[in-house]
Amino acid sequence: MSLTTAIILDNKLHIGSLQKESSPKTRASWTDVVNGVVILDPEKIAAQLNQAKAKVQAIKADNKSVLVVCDKVAYTDELQALSEAHGFHYLNDKVPGGFLTNFETLTSKIKDLNQKVAFEESEEFAKLTKKEQVMHKRSVKKIKRVYGGVAKLAKKPDLVIVVDGATMTNFLHEVKKEKIENIVLASTDFSQRWDESSLVLANMKSYQSLDFIISYLFSK
Repeated sequence: MSLTTAIILDNKLHIGSLQKESSPKTRASWTDVVNGVVILDPEKIAAQLNQAKAKVQAIKADNKSVLVVCDKVAYTDELQALSEAHGFHYLNDKVPGGFLTNFETLTSKIKDLNQKVAFEESEEFAKLTKKEQVMHKRSVKKIKRVYGGVAKLAKKPDLVIVVDGATMTNFLHEVKKEKIENIVLASTDFSQRWDESSLVLANMKSYQSLDFIISYLFSK
């Protein structure tokens, strides 16, 4: 699909944050301010998205892993559905501190989840009392809420896509420290200095916008 201004406008990618909340560092992408809301330049959005898409497609072509991180509570189910459609790993709940910098330790949580899920399919599980089965499933559900999207992630991801960089300061610090290839999706309230080749400025408050961006990055 060729990105056009009409497609960007139809999917509401061009709507930024309130001007009073916006960072001067993003001003180069502004084209207007309407009723106190920053409007982003569709051509710059298209250029940034195409650059990001090339990075994602190159990673996929090499059969490397992609992790999408988003802590928007209302977007939890949507991100999981997108993962199932496009085949990426994800964190869609509260992001565990040290997920990248302390990955080897946190993999014990992932292994524990996989072992518990496998146990549910065993004959031994069937021998448990109903109360024991309920308690076990409750424990699995609790772990799966955080680690379910990375249950098949055997090592640190090769590429991380961070949704709404302004809300993910601590995780971005880990990305920098570990020097992991990344794409940061952010609105005009993003105030960090970031490599422009890894930054996409667009609407982070519209789920239509987020759905379009993520699907576009992963679709051939």
